[in-house]
Amino acid sequence: MTSIQIGPKGFVDCDGEQIYYECYGDGVPIVLCHGKGGNHAIWYQQVPHLARDFRVVTWDQRGFGRSTNHTEQSSPQVAVSDLIAVMDTLGIEQAHLVGQSMGGWAVLGAALKHPEKVLSLILANSVAGITTPEIAQMYQELALRRLNKTPTMYLSMDGHAVIESQTVEQNLTRAFLYDQIGKSHGDAPVNMSLLLIKTIFEPATLASLSVPTLFITGERDSTFPPDMIRLAAACVPNAKVVEIPEADHSPYFETPAAWNATVRAFLKGISA
Repeated sequence: MTSIQIGPKGFVDCDGEQIYYECYGDGVPIVLCHGKGGNHAIWYQQVPHLARDFRVVTWDQRGFGRSTNHTEQSSPQVAVSDLIAVMDTLGIEQAHLVGQSMGGWAVLGAALKHPEKVLSLILANSVAGITTPEIAQMYQELALRRLNKTPTMYLSMDGHAVIESQTVEQNLTRAFLYDQIGKSHGDAPVNMSLLLIKTIFEPATLASLSVPTLFITGERDSTFPPDMIRLAAACVPNAKVVEIPEADHSPYFETPAAWNATVRAFLKGISA
């Protein structure tokens, strides 16, 4: 029977807030940082897979899942400090960092502020705050399109922007589960999207990055389209881009086998 080692789980006290984390498996640490529509539980298709060979850590950003946000200080900058606090509590000196969408801001911020703690970066469907004039123009064009777009959801999912109609049609159960996990937030900040947009990293700032970096995108991602991801990746030294076919904004959830294989191949290449 296949099983995975269950490690410590609990809370880290960060400036009066309780930041929740879970740990599974053994080996080189890999920390998974969720997006705005998720929390630590959203990685249920990755943890059992990766924990066979890695020490997998999941955690909740402030106001998401089981982490508190009483002081309403949640922000991309605070997420960096909370991420490092979780790693320090677990005695993790270095780790591979994975950031999905919103989580990309946390891991890229950590790599810039604490490069000695980062073995590699995986930015999944995230521009992670990387900004150029071309990316800014694409943001504006996408915003206009969304204003004029008629919702095509087949489930009443609170207008969840990252669940496209194709995903719902292909796997109704998985789309419903995504929605249910996303609703299990405590006190998520309502202005997080604005905070993300205001947190930017200019190309000159990224020139110092020396860790292996992988950008993963979905062929049908309308939140951060593949062309935008490629523009962001071009700002990071030696970054690679993998586009997963027939996937939207959350390939790790929608097409987990392809996403997991992509991550494993990248990490194996680093080890080699």
